[in-house]
Amino acid sequence: MPAPTSTTADSHLNYTARPRMFRAPWQRYVWAALPLASISALAFVPFVVAWRRRVVPAWVAGLYVLGSAFWWTMAAIKPDEPGALLTWALRAFIAAATIHVLLLDPIKQQAK
Repeated sequence: MPAPTSTTADSHLNYTARPRMFRAPWQRYVWAALPLASISALAFVPFVVAWRRRVVPAWVAGLYVLGSAFWWTMAAIKPDEPGALLTWALRAFIAAATIHVLLLDPIKQQAK
């Protein structure tokens, strides 16, 4: 009895490289500066671009759009005393966005 020939059974053996986000090494740092310079207001932009280039799934871009919308809303409401938790949450969001932008493409290891 011959084995069934299914293309989906061997699909895990086919490797397709993920598209690159950055075309030049300096672009990684320019994109990473965007969440820092805008204090998270524009943290979603690199992830929307990465989603359009098919580097990340849509839900990742959506999470950063929601996160930036939250901070835009907080800036519009302007709480009288933001509190330590809100301040640390903003700092964590900025740090996470910056680190995730830097990790969109793997850094190439130099040959020894």
